[in-house]
Amino acid sequence: MTKTLGQKIRELRMQKGLTQGDLGGGKVTPSMISQIEADKANPSHRLLKWISDKLETPIEYFLTDMQLQSEKISSFRFAKALIEAGEPRQAISILETLADGQSLPMHQQEIQRELAFCYRSVGRLEEALEMLEEVLSASLMKRDTSAMVQILKEMGMLEKERHNYRLAIYHWNRANRLLEETQPVNSLEWADLLRNLAALHRDLGEMDLAKSTYEKAMTLLSGTSDLKGIADTYLNLSRLYRETGEYEKATAYAEHALSINKSLNDLKAMIRIREMNAVLKAEAGRVQEAIDALVQCLEEYEKYGFGDRFASVHGALSNIYLRERQFDKARYHCQLALEKAADEAEKAALYRTWAKTAKEMGQLEDAMEAALKSVNFFTRANLPRDLAYSYSLLGDLYKESGNYSGAVQALENMRMAMETNLKERGIVL
Repeated sequence: MTKTLGQKIRELRMQKGLTQGDLGGGKVTPSMISQIEADKANPSHRLLKWISDKLETPIEYFLTDMQLQSEKISSFRFAKALIEAGEPRQAISILETLADGQSLPMHQQEIQRELAFCYRSVGRLEEALEMLEEVLSASLMKRDTSAMVQILKEMGMLEKERHNYRLAIYHWNRANRLLEETQPVNSLEWADLLRNLAALHRDLGEMDLAKSTYEKAMTLLSGTSDLKGIADTYLNLSRLYRETGEYEKATAYAEHALSINKSLNDLKAMIRIREMNAVLKAEAGRVQEAIDALVQCLEEYEKYGFGDRFASVHGALSNIYLRERQFDKARYHCQLALEKAADEAEKAALYRTWAKTAKEMGQLEDAMEAALKSVNFFTRANLPRDLAYSYSLLGDLYKESGNYSGAVQALENMRMAMETNLKERGIVL
């Protein structure tokens, strides 16, 4: 079996009778050497040179491992990009080669969870479960309660999809017991688990269990500002009491849900108006005022559970920072927006912003990759006008990188997209 970089360093250190402290030599802590030997941290080139000198070994002996490690990390990032672009099937073969426990030890659990997600996305549920069981075992050994809860929730979802309802309940109850022992309590996470559990009890006709579980979720939510979660739980309790013939309670819960939803709709509309006004302020040159207002909108969306608006605000902030040539901040908010975006058109616009930012930073390869994603998402969303703009950007990037045939093809695609847009508007060419 091929040895990892960390294994090579550890073996040579022990052969020379050095402790981790000796090898660190005051330059880095013994803890850092331990992390490197366990393949949980990558040394910089300068630190690797220091280590190779201490071990009296040519640095070339280690550089091949560093290069291989870099290539594997690049492959992992590409796989995650495929998943983000809605292509989990293409990511599977890449992730399978990395999920051997040796390729990227420090990313092993993340790789396995991503692979489990891909398996689930393409219907390979048995393999997804097997992968999650491996991650659960590793989390158990590390006593990582938070990771165990997340994995058990995912396993419950998988078993529910497979119609193994008792196993789903078993996994969710295990997660519930772990949360009962956790301090401090994450009320929102716990309530979300209980609401899934209650819904399954209801589907199985276990009405008393469903009621008590929903009521426990309500107790947790009552101390939070998650008004949407509270309203949804009231509505589900109303359904339950109606199904069991307790119409007075059903009516009371329904009225609570109606009242909260009316308030939520009014509140959400008010914050959205403030968000739109902030964008207009930025375009009028009142930049800092606009940024402050958008940050406040973001805080209020989070406070009241309007998670579907996060991507919009982060996207607006990204565009403002791009215009202000604060590229690191532009990229930061664009990344956050992409993580939250659910709509294909929204993702397409965000990838175009990412491409523009990368172009300004001189990162042409990254810019072209993002521009291509923008093109793909706008194509799927059937938005020819926006698609034409993304093709125009892609053509500029190809031209700047010296790929003139790619530039010509992109401009031809732009022309076709513009023609499609004009035809849809009733303009005959």
